[in-house]
Amino acid sequence: MHSQPHLLSPIATLDLDQTAAVQQMCAQLRHAPLFQPALHIDCGQLRCQRTLGVSHVVSQLLLLHRAGASIWLRNVNVPLRRCLLLLQLGSLFHFVDPT
Repeated sequence: MHSQPHLLSPIATLDLDQTAAVQQMCAQLRHAPLFQPALHIDCGQLRCQRTLGVSHVVSQLLLLHRAGASIWLRNVNVPLRRCLLLLQLGSLFHFVDPT
């Protein structure tokens, strides 16, 4: 009996503070190139942005985008949003503003 491969849900949340989780998600996306999940990332409480900087967050987002994910960012602070826009990366991500 063959087991079904584990598929990603069409909508998933991801914690960028967990580097291993980002790497695992990228690996899963590479193994399912036709599947493009919507990853929801809450940027409001990212520890890595304070400890490693905005460049680390941007790097993680680009890895996920390159792997094939559609990325929805929530609670993006001014420095991160400004950085994404200055690097002309704003069109790669969906910004979800609080209502």
